Amino acid sequence: MSGNSRLAVLVLDGHSTAQILLAGELDQVTAVELEDAVTWVLRDPQVQHVEVDVALVEFCDAGGLSALMAAALRAADRHVLLNLVQIRLPLQRILQAAKLSRLLCPPE
Repeated sequence: MSGNSRLAVLVLDGHSTAQILLAGELDQVTAVELEDAVTWVLRDPQVQHVEVDVALVEFCDAGGLSALMAAALRAADRHVLLNLVQIRLPLQRILQAAKLSRLLCPPE
């Protein structure tokens, strides 16, 4: 966690799959940290898939949803699939209500 941030971001860079682990609050203020992590991961031309682990996300508002969607679209622009993993029920409900499950969640 940097400074007074309410979001911790850990990047695990694999060969073709990179993982970004988020913990804390994802909102308009902390969204820049997710954006920075996705930008860093996408610099590696070997990365074909990005998994964003949201198991420890305690809060996500419209700004956080927007950041997740922007990350998925940025990855898609580079022909990289970005999915959320370890989605807890409260966030799953928010994603479903916002009609973002299809874009952000891996098919079952």
